[in-house]
Amino acid sequence: MRKLGFMRTAVALAIPAIFIAVPPAALAQQAKKGGASQQRASGQFADGIAAVVNNEIITMRELQQRMASNRVTTGGQNQAQQVVLQSMIDEKLMRQDAELYGIRVTDAQLSQAMANIAQRNNLPPEKLRPAIEQMGLNWDDYVRNLRNEMVMEELRTRIIQSRVNINESDVDAFLKQNPTGLLPGHAAERQNQPKPPPQKQVVVERSFVPKAVALQHIYIRVPDNSSEDVVAAARKKADAAMAKLRRGTSFDSVAKEYSDGPEASSGGNLGIRMFEDWPSLFVNMTKKVPDGRTTGVFKAPNGFHILKVVERRGLVQENKRVVTVQPSAPPPPPVPPIEKMATQKGPVNITETKLKHILVKITPVFSDQQARAKIDDVRNQIEGGMSFEDAAKKYSQDTSAPLGGEIGWVPPGASDPAFEKAMNALQPGQLSAPVRSQYGWHLITVEDRRSSDKQPEIRRNLARQSLYQKRAEPVYEDWLQQLRAKAYIDNRLTQQKSRP
Repeated sequence: MRKLGFMRTAVALAIPAIFIAVPPAALAQQAKKGGASQQRASGQFADGIAAVVNNEIITMRELQQRMASNRVTTGGQNQAQQVVLQSMIDEKLMRQDAELYGIRVTDAQLSQAMANIAQRNNLPPEKLRPAIEQMGLNWDDYVRNLRNEMVMEELRTRIIQSRVNINESDVDAFLKQNPTGLLPGHAAERQNQPKPPPQKQVVVERSFVPKAVALQHIYIRVPDNSSEDVVAAARKKADAAMAKLRRGTSFDSVAKEYSDGPEASSGGNLGIRMFEDWPSLFVNMTKKVPDGRTTGVFKAPNGFHILKVVERRGLVQENKRVVTVQPSAPPPPPVPPIEKMATQKGPVNITETKLKHILVKITPVFSDQQARAKIDDVRNQIEGGMSFEDAAKKYSQDTSAPLGGEIGWVPPGASDPAFEKAMNALQPGQLSAPVRSQYGWHLITVEDRRSSDKQPEIRRNLARQSLYQKRAEPVYEDWLQQLRAKAYIDNRLTQQKSRP
C-alpha cells in the first residue's frame, strides 16, 4: 500500500529522484506472478506505447526513464515494470483529477521547493541545477516532474482533508484508550526499520604471487668425510651464530664473524634470484619465512646454514567477482521531542515566544548574497526609524507580512534551528541581526514569553494526528480505486483493459 504524501517525506525533497518510489515488497509480490506477462511483453510495443489512460498515453521511453530514475535495473522486460507502470498510470489519473480541482503550483511555490531541496542537500540554491545535471538528469525534466509531484501532493491533501473529519469526542475516546496520544506499537514501528534490498557489489580480490627472493646466508662448512667431533663443532658454531641473531645482533655482523661462505665479507648477501635459480633446499626452507625474518639452523651435506629472507618480488594478481550483499538496516530515527514530552511523567512546562519576523527568500533567481544585502537594507531602515510592522508589510515575503510580521506564539522545536537559536537569544523588544535559515534571511523581534504545562495539549494534538493517519490511508486508497474505476485504462504491459 502506497504511503500517503503527508505521512512520508515527499520524494520531491531528495536529490535526484522526484518520482514515486517502487516499494521493494511490491516488486517481490509482482515477481511471484511468474513470467507470463514477461513473455507477452516482447514485441508488443511496436508503437512505443506502454499504456493509455483516458485520452493520454504513457510511452515506453517514459517508462524506461522512470525505471532508470528509480534505480531499478531490469536486464530487459520484467515484473518490476508492472509496478512502475501502475504507479505512472495512477499519476496520470491524479493529474487529470487535479485539473478538475484547478490545482496549480505557482512559480514562487516551485522556487521555494527547489530552495528547500538545495538546503536539505547542503547546497546553495544556485548549485542545485549543476548537481542535478551532474547526476545525468535533464534539468527541465526534473523541474517539470517536481511541479507534478507538488500538484499531486496538494491533491492528496485536499482529498483527505475533505473526507476525514476528526472531532473532539473522537479525540477524547482515543485518549481514553491511548493516554499519550500515540497509537499502540508506535515505538516498535520506529525500531523495526525495513531492511534495504540486497545489492550487487564487485569484489576485487588481490593476491601476491612471489617470483623471486633475496637472501642472506650464514654458512658453517663441514668437509667431506669429517669426523663426528668436527660435525659437532660446526653445529656448535652454527648454534652460537643463531643465538646472537636471536639476541638482536644484525645478520650482517654475525655473517662476517661466523660464516665460511665467500659472501661473508658482504654480510652474507646472496642477492636476488628467481625461485628456479635457487637450490631447492633454500626454497623449501624459506617458503614459510616472512620477509625480514630468518630460518633456524638447518643441515645440508656440505655443512650448516642459516638464511635470512630479505624480500620477495613478484606479481599482484586481481580476481573480480560479483557478490550479493545485504546492507544493514538503517538505525531507527530518533524519538521526536514532541513524543518524548507526550510520554514524560509529570507536567511538561514549555516556554513559548511571541514574535514577529521579516523574511527575504533565497530562490534560484535571487541568490543568498542578494537576499542578505536586501535584509541588511531593511534592518538599516528599521534602525533609521521605520517601524517593524511597516517594514514587514513592505518587504517581507512571508504570509505574515500583511499582519506586520506577526506569527503569534511559537513553541520550542517548531522553527528552523538557526531561526530558533536566534529567537531564544533575544530579549523582548530587541531586534535581531540578520538570521539565515533554510528559507532565506530573517529579522526577528520578540514581543513576549510565557510558560505553562503543555502536556495535555501535546497529547491531544498527537491523538488527532494518530486518528487522522489511521483513517486517511483507507480513504485515500478508496478514492484512488474510484479514479481507476471511472477511467479508461489500457495497460499493454499486462494486456488488461478497463472501461468506466
